Amino acid sequence: MEYYEALGINKSADDSTIKKAYRKAAMKYHPDKNPDNPEAEEKFKLVNEAYSVLSDPQKKQIYDLHGKNGMNQRFQQHSNQNPFDVFNDMFGDFFHQQSRRVRKSSNVHIDLEVQLKELVFGGNRELTIPVKKQCSPCKGTGSDGPKVTCDQCNGHGQVRFMRGFMNLTTACDKCNGSGNLIKFVCKNCRGSGKQNANRDISLKIPAGIRPEQTIRLEGLGNRDEDLPGDLLATLRLRNFPFKIVGDDLLSQVKIDCFEAMIGCEKLIKTLDGEKKVVIPAGIQPGKKIRLSNLGFPRTVHSRARGNFLIEVDIFIPKIDDENTIKTLNKIRGV
Repeated sequence: MEYYEALGINKSADDSTIKKAYRKAAMKYHPDKNPDNPEAEEKFKLVNEAYSVLSDPQKKQIYDLHGKNGMNQRFQQHSNQNPFDVFNDMFGDFFHQQSRRVRKSSNVHIDLEVQLKELVFGGNRELTIPVKKQCSPCKGTGSDGPKVTCDQCNGHGQVRFMRGFMNLTTACDKCNGSGNLIKFVCKNCRGSGKQNANRDISLKIPAGIRPEQTIRLEGLGNRDEDLPGDLLATLRLRNFPFKIVGDDLLSQVKIDCFEAMIGCEKLIKTLDGEKKVVIPAGIQPGKKIRLSNLGFPRTVHSRARGNFLIEVDIFIPKIDDENTIKTLNKIRGV
């Protein structure tokens, strides 16, 4: 495969295009992304070889005129170049910066039991949550006094090792990439750099949020690294009086067969207080009566709400009194 083809470019490509194409190809075929893949390993070698030639004006000119053979004759001494050296030259600063990136503290997850009314109308909760923060005596270092330089990486935080033909760089496992080691452990945190604490917070529950959804409060989680974590509160609904069906709330009312035949009025409990409901004569079992705009908010913070549905459950009383039975038979015409 020709060098231009390996990088997916043509001969007119400028330096910027060559570099961009190499970055993309090298990351695609990097051995760490393609373990136990000999084909990707060969392509990684090829794209590094291609870039080392095409990024050098003198080598590129010879290659364009005489191809690989001309390159081999002119630059025989470089034919065994380690392809990972090219990769490190291109990406070394990037990976070094990545290893020293700002770390974020972990999030705190809690389950919060709520009432249905809080979900429909919103509410506020005052909570005390356990969190981790940086140890005060050692300021999060875990060390009682200054740290010492790591003797494995000599303070660099990275070590190099060979894997096959490649010279790889990775974070030092002895100092976890910090370059320093603890000589005397902090007695307060026992070297963890963290200590337990309680945090008082005010949690606002927005109207219309659904059960099992999670509220995120940024920066109110653990604070044991450079940046604070978040608090994640998952809302758990327990012992709710009405069933949630989409945007509707479903309740039930029991009436006897006589009330069903002649109709009646009932006081029904809703989240908006008691409502007088007229049950029409001749209503059938399972029929639902609708109260508009007394259900669940259609979206968070929405004033528009679904319906409050009242399902009619008709029960038949047992009658043992003979006079009552005779009266009912007369009504039936028997």
